[in-house]
Amino acid sequence: MKIQVLTTTILLFAAATSLSAQGNVYCIDLAQTDFEHYDLLNQDIDDKKMVMIGEMHYMAANSILQTDLWIHLNKQRGVRHLLIEFGEAEAYLYNQYLQTGDAWYLRHTFQGFNHYEQFMSDWKTLYEYNAGLDKDKKLVVHGLDLEREPGLSAAMYSLLAPYTENPQVESLRDSIQARLDTIGVERNTLAYTNVLRESISALSPTEALPEGENKRIISKILENPSNYLELEKRDANMAQKFQELDTIDAVYLGQFGAGHAMLNGRDVLAGILHRQEDYKDKILVMNMFDQRQDSNNPAPFEAVSDCPVFLYRIDPADPQLKGWSKRGQWVLVLRDQPSYARQK
Repeated sequence: MKIQVLTTTILLFAAATSLSAQGNVYCIDLAQTDFEHYDLLNQDIDDKKMVMIGEMHYMAANSILQTDLWIHLNKQRGVRHLLIEFGEAEAYLYNQYLQTGDAWYLRHTFQGFNHYEQFMSDWKTLYEYNAGLDKDKKLVVHGLDLEREPGLSAAMYSLLAPYTENPQVESLRDSIQARLDTIGVERNTLAYTNVLRESISALSPTEALPEGENKRIISKILENPSNYLELEKRDANMAQKFQELDTIDAVYLGQFGAGHAMLNGRDVLAGILHRQEDYKDKILVMNMFDQRQDSNNPAPFEAVSDCPVFLYRIDPADPQLKGWSKRGQWVLVLRDQPSYARQK
């Protein structure tokens, strides 16, 4: 009898040890992500200043992850602020949508302009969630990067709306509307930014834009230094803009391309911040990995899990994953996951 009890105890201990060893792997159902149950991930988040997602662009999982993780972080840690790899205009459109639910704003963001079905659905979820928050706890989006179309034109068209009694402003809005009617995603944004700056500067003193929140946002869009920098200075500028923003006791969620989200990158956003004393060990990086896209090493996580989508806390002791452990603490592995699909 004692032997049987001892054997049972050993088996239970072995099972518990095995379960514990697998605690750094979470299979994810993208229809129900259940971040609240990911104990190790939540422990890692507890002392961080920023949770940064390094995404593979145009994956349908991107907006799902952004939506579910932001809502989870808001519930768990009161995270209100989302940082995006776009400029002030794009952030303005998101914020207006979150406040009003007017789909016009969402349709003129970069992703919404392409009618991406999953994206539109997930932002509707964010709007509905945000509607239930107290006024001083509402979600806010911040753009750290350069301005892009159609967001630039759409934001300017909206921001100039209160001043249409001014004939010069009304004429400018008409020209912006004409641009929106014919716009493609790729346009010479810098040249057009300069046209807008010149048009607003040319307003007579009596017709100049009045001081106020709209003028402040217009100035931030048109004076965005990211528009005028060489690309190699792009990440350093994003890091500086984040530091200027980070004047309150807040935790942030950031979503950027995987190239900007590497802790060991000397000249990329995550690495620049990580080397600074205020943010050392305060950034949690979750990089995405699409098995289909990495031809040099198509299956580095093959032995970790059979799940089509799983979140894995990288083991720095694994010789095959040393490069990944230097990039960030977590990786979201996607197998055969779809890209964005357009609305029918």
